[in-house]
Amino acid sequence: MSFAASRAVRLMLGASLACIAGVAHAAQNAAADPAQQATEDQGQLEQIVVTAQKVEQNLQDVPVAISAISAEKVATLGIRDARDISGLAPNVTIVQGTTNANAAVISIRGIPTPASETFGLDTSNGLYVDGVFIARSGGSALDVIDVARVEVLRGPQGTLFGRNTTGGGIAFISRAPSKDFRLSAEAGYGNYNAFNGKITLDPGEIAGISTSFTYSHRERHGVVDNLNEPSDARDPGARKGDSFRVAAKAEIGGTGSIQYIFDWSKIDASPINFQLTNVADGTVRPPLVVNGVPIVVTQQAPVSQYLAGVTFLDPRCEALAAPTREWRDTVCNDINSRSPDKAWGHNLQVENDFGAFRVKSTTGYRFWNNDSTSDLDGIGAFTGPAFTNASLFNGMPVGLLQYIPSIPEAARPFIAAATVPTIQQNLFDTNNKRRHKQFSQEVEIGHQGDMLDWVVGGFYFWEKGSEDNPQNSGYVLDTNSIFTQNFGPLGPLFVAANPAQYRLVQTKSVLRYTASAESTAIYGQATFYPGGKDSGIRLTAGGRYTWDTKKMIRFQNGATVPETPDVGNASYSKFTWNLMLGYDVADGINLYGRIATGYRSGGFNAQDPAVEGVLPSFKPENVTSYELGLKSELFDRRVRFNLAGYYNEYKDLAVNVPITNLAPGTFATKVTNAGKVTYTGVEAELTAVLTDNFTVEGNLGYVDIKYKQFLAGLPVEANQPLVDIAAYATPGYTSPFTANAALNAQFPLSANGMRLTGRVSYTYEDGKYSFTNTISSPYNDILKGDDRNIVDAQVAIDRIPLGGGEGVIRLWVKNLTDSHDLVRAIDFGQLGYGGGYYADPRTYGVTVGVKF
Repeated sequence: MSFAASRAVRLMLGASLACIAGVAHAAQNAAADPAQQATEDQGQLEQIVVTAQKVEQNLQDVPVAISAISAEKVATLGIRDARDISGLAPNVTIVQGTTNANAAVISIRGIPTPASETFGLDTSNGLYVDGVFIARSGGSALDVIDVARVEVLRGPQGTLFGRNTTGGGIAFISRAPSKDFRLSAEAGYGNYNAFNGKITLDPGEIAGISTSFTYSHRERHGVVDNLNEPSDARDPGARKGDSFRVAAKAEIGGTGSIQYIFDWSKIDASPINFQLTNVADGTVRPPLVVNGVPIVVTQQAPVSQYLAGVTFLDPRCEALAAPTREWRDTVCNDINSRSPDKAWGHNLQVENDFGAFRVKSTTGYRFWNNDSTSDLDGIGAFTGPAFTNASLFNGMPVGLLQYIPSIPEAARPFIAAATVPTIQQNLFDTNNKRRHKQFSQEVEIGHQGDMLDWVVGGFYFWEKGSEDNPQNSGYVLDTNSIFTQNFGPLGPLFVAANPAQYRLVQTKSVLRYTASAESTAIYGQATFYPGGKDSGIRLTAGGRYTWDTKKMIRFQNGATVPETPDVGNASYSKFTWNLMLGYDVADGINLYGRIATGYRSGGFNAQDPAVEGVLPSFKPENVTSYELGLKSELFDRRVRFNLAGYYNEYKDLAVNVPITNLAPGTFATKVTNAGKVTYTGVEAELTAVLTDNFTVEGNLGYVDIKYKQFLAGLPVEANQPLVDIAAYATPGYTSPFTANAALNAQFPLSANGMRLTGRVSYTYEDGKYSFTNTISSPYNDILKGDDRNIVDAQVAIDRIPLGGGEGVIRLWVKNLTDSHDLVRAIDFGQLGYGGGYYADPRTYGVTVGVKF
């Protein structure tokens, strides 16, 4: 760490120690600290308390678009990580990773977390677990356990949550240890030989310390059969994971507490398979003329012709080389794809109420290790003609070889008799070793009064990550083009005599680097209530200043190791702010307006070419958001209806696009700042109690994204400025329209509380693009994801009396209609093929649980 960073850490830790000292001398009045409270009034909706503004507030009083998912709903839906949130809030979608089985691409209001898992690019939607920011998208699908509440914040949160929330944020809040004895356990079984078990024990308060211990296990077989893998437990989609969490909390002095949480998880998974959907025939794509300027477009290799002439190592795989968009339940991975993940971390929370102000300190230290091996073609290994410079003329007639001055006369008969060499290869495979660690420290000081609520704070974050990524790809070369372009009138003669027109170039490369970052921020926010909190008017203003530094050292980016590493250093700073106005127009009806800004730090793309050993950096992106909203609870709190409309202006949006001018046979992407983009959207959420037996809930979201400027077109003529291709741009990983509706039912079965419950839900998501344009990604339109129509259902008997405890039996099914939706794609550009990833087929099972 730098001197400034070390000083920041000492200051933060010093504040934590001061907070601990205050706790030790606090008064003796114990106060309850519920994370969420629910009324027991029959027929009324529960009141939900959230902490989105760093203070406990009723969800309906917060002038921010928030969706809160209660502990009961978390348990009912089986929410375990960020991917389970998709569809539960408007304009929020989440798609799975590719090579990393535990990664997730989170999109909020049209702004996605980076699909690339490089350590040089920050997230745009923050993920928090008990107040600790999870920095890397590759580690964002945590196996979170013992969840008490999930808060989904939509829109920039740049004042209180920082630079990583230009789209929004998702916060998981775990249950605090109970002072009383508690024991709960559950076990479940489902198709694909899925098994899960979980046990939680709270021994109760002992010597003033309450503790909680949770262990969880999940496993299942794969959902697609790999013909080259005899074990179902290692087929694509299989996973086996164990998680452990321990929490200890002491309430000292009645006004403060100290809580420590340790969590550990290990997941060994097989990523869902890549399916080949398209192959190119090598047809030349002419330059595209944009605003009078010819620009480079990606040329695709003739893969279809080459595959037609190869011999497959496993004959069963030959049929899979015929690409199709239709989902297949079989795949040929000659390299068994695996993605072992291990994550663990420490969380220390110290807080105390001094009367005039309260102090909270949150310290986090986390580690994440991932080792992945991936087969990225799904068609198995094959043997076919190989290209080398030395064997180009093999099999050519002696009469033609005499015209090649570099070939001695004595060698001509031997070359003419020689065969074209062959190679056993696949189209693409890769493996990756990632290591990441992070430290964060945040201190908040605040107070809630009759007319003024305020909070000020400081935040420090440090991270370091490394990646070692060997890649092995096969590039199909049309050797006839060599003869026609270089041999003049002899070219057609060589073409006619060519014994193997299409030959494979094996390309092996390695990407290896380390990256580090530091971020320091100070912030403050105040809410003023003219006439007191019962006046119905709330005025909020806040600001945050952030300082960021980034560094990357790249040791290799290609087939050879450079003499000296490439190095990049960059620094950024930004002031972000927000203004909010809330007004209660009537009892239970609140209108609000909000203007908020946010920024995502710039950084480095590990694959960008260096200039004299210096890695170029991309610029930060900035957003200004304008939002109007309505929050209402009507009919004696039997109906909750919230509505929000927003308009976001983005500048220098950082996007990941394939590089169009690479050397033949390579595939890489770069991060570029797109320019100006606008987002115009609307969101609605409804929850209503129809009768004592039925409730309904639903949401919908729509966002219209327009690229005003997208400077990504590479001119054919060298040394010319990039061309604006906004007219060709498409928003990646975003569903313009999302909707969700659910019907919940409950019927009493006995006077002692036992009941029958049921739920059926429907989720719709528009199909998503995986890239930003067809200029660099020819298959972008063809590989657009499917529109998703997802039906989930469950029925349960719960609150079953069990001698001082209660039990539950739940039957559930996900993707009831067994729809096979393409949800994510990869266009390999000039390598000449593309394919995608499909959502899980129908899964179902039974879960049995008890608690005391």
